[in-house]
Amino acid sequence: MQRFAPLVAVVAFATASTAQTQVALVTPNGYAGTAGNVGSFWPWANGSGSIRTQFLIDSSHFTAQGVTTPIIIQQLRYRPCVQTTYLPNPWSGGSWPNVRIDMATSPLDWAVASATFANNLGLDHTTVLQGPVTVNPGTTTGFGVLVPWYITIPLTTPFVYDPTSGNDLTIDIHVDGQGWFGWSRPADVVDGSATVPALGSRVHGAVGPSTTTGIVTVQNGLVTEFTYVPAVLIPAFSATPRTPSLGQPVHFKDQTWTADPGGITSWAWDVDGVPGTDYTTQNCSHIYTTEGSRSVKLRVTTALFGTQSLKRTDYVSVDMVDAAFSFSIAPGTTIVSFTDRSPGNPTSWAWDFQNDGIVDSTAQNPVHTYPAGTTQSPFRLTVADAWSSDTTTFHIGLGIVPVPAFGWLNSTWSTRGFWFRSPTRFSVISARVPDVTSGLQNVAIFRLPAVPVPWPAVSGGGLEFFALNQPMPSPVACVVSFDVGEYVGVLGACSTASMMSSLAQLPGPYSSSVLGAATTLASFGTFFNIGAQGADHPYWQDPGAQIARVILEVTACAAIPYGTGSPSGLGPAAPKMRTTTLPILGQTVLHMVEQHDAFVLQLMAGGFGRASVALPPFGTILIGSLDLLQVMNGGAIVGPGTTAWSFSVPNLPSLVGATINFQNVNLVFTSGAWSMSNGIEWVIGL
Repeated sequence: MQRFAPLVAVVAFATASTAQTQVALVTPNGYAGTAGNVGSFWPWANGSGSIRTQFLIDSSHFTAQGVTTPIIIQQLRYRPCVQTTYLPNPWSGGSWPNVRIDMATSPLDWAVASATFANNLGLDHTTVLQGPVTVNPGTTTGFGVLVPWYITIPLTTPFVYDPTSGNDLTIDIHVDGQGWFGWSRPADVVDGSATVPALGSRVHGAVGPSTTTGIVTVQNGLVTEFTYVPAVLIPAFSATPRTPSLGQPVHFKDQTWTADPGGITSWAWDVDGVPGTDYTTQNCSHIYTTEGSRSVKLRVTTALFGTQSLKRTDYVSVDMVDAAFSFSIAPGTTIVSFTDRSPGNPTSWAWDFQNDGIVDSTAQNPVHTYPAGTTQSPFRLTVADAWSSDTTTFHIGLGIVPVPAFGWLNSTWSTRGFWFRSPTRFSVISARVPDVTSGLQNVAIFRLPAVPVPWPAVSGGGLEFFALNQPMPSPVACVVSFDVGEYVGVLGACSTASMMSSLAQLPGPYSSSVLGAATTLASFGTFFNIGAQGADHPYWQDPGAQIARVILEVTACAAIPYGTGSPSGLGPAAPKMRTTTLPILGQTVLHMVEQHDAFVLQLMAGGFGRASVALPPFGTILIGSLDLLQVMNGGAIVGPGTTAWSFSVPNLPSLVGATINFQNVNLVFTSGAWSMSNGIEWVIGL
């Protein structure tokens, strides 16, 4: 695809096409001549410590300073902190022999930065430096008085960034502390308490330069000077698919940007990794006949700006193995059957059922029995073939939704928890707030109407269950059933004056599962104290924050509500039906019906399959067939209130997993009007 700049810009670029003038700007915007309000030892004052620090910078810092086209970033500079509380001062300077800096357009906004470093790096992820970084010596002369930039980093590979796209910029700094000598001053930083905020985030991992996860700090911006030139010819391309099977065509699409009104005059593709031109059309397709990773290079030419090239190393992976699996749990047991789902035709499998480094099975589809009492376990699968391998880790829950390990106790007036999208049908049958010493616990469960909005905005609605000041550590019994694709919100905390939440060890989303189906937990919260103010309040999500741990006990036996019901037309709302005891073989299931009309004869209709059939004047029928019709309350006429209807489930193993649908039907005797409740679909379990 070609995009064209206005003619005035084209003329300006044409006069400087061979030697463009370098321009410099400073982020965060507004701090070119103003010191930041805090200092940071990460990444430039950590000495011999090996760390990884990533910064997400809002695109508005560039556009607000007049950047209206893509730019080629050629150099970075960093400034020492001048706040007098930070040491050393003066500093002698120093050097690292091996620092790696990557840059990318971020697929995530800085406000929702991920704790997983890779999630903040887009497809243009580029290593812009691999080599030494030197810290110049210096001294601060007073509070707020700027001193010269102490770190200058010319990029060995310039990076093309387009802030006008609205996507943020990620700088990923890997500091290998081996070989460091000298002393360095903490760097100049702007955080959320500054008068002009950072509009950026930091992700920091202190366990080595190759760590994959870190801790997210929002509103944290490392003061950085960028030296750049306007970009006038930017090669770009995409491939679909990037992980083809043998013999599957891969389609390459040119996405080059140029300011030349004449457009691109020639293309040269090298897609097989063997030096030489394979195709000269704008777009092309190629079929790979052997396994392996392939680098792809595109060379483009324009009349005004000459020739530019883009090479993406190992961009296409042919028949590469990718570790993937599914598993199922035998009802009422800790016996788990694993099924390999790995694409790429692996030839070997290594199953580590406890993620302890010990291979427990090399079968393709093993069965494993966990010790009695096991509720969750980490797990790892590694697959390989002759030339590639891949590993995935996962958290298996046996009767619970797995949550991460305990990190620390949060005490605040707000209440925290997590949300996720249901990957399967299930019921929550108890909830518990762990690792908190308070004697009372508060739990709320929501059927969220949509994905909760990111903080600081709020959304609301969908409260299904709330238990206030329940004794610890006993599980709080409940029955809340969810269908595939529904959004589940959970809040849990202890005490009443301040909400003490059991926060996870690491921030960010957490890979979990429900009854063998994978899902992801993310932070969820409300600004209200549910122990003192109740749970039906606005809420938000914060993807980069730690989740507050709540243990949900779950079962495949479910009673899933659907539909909204139909009022009688006399003014009161439609009846509302819910299941308070689940349909289990050999036991009695219990429906509770809340209705608002007077002089009502209640009936319970049952059948197979869901429906949504409007049948005036009766309302909307929500069951697919009428196979059961039973008078409730012994035929007594009832008024507004809640009534019960029970049914004994036969003890027939063949019924496990069967689904039956129910709807309450009310006849108002004084008017002849009909009202109908929402539907309930049973999934019968053991």
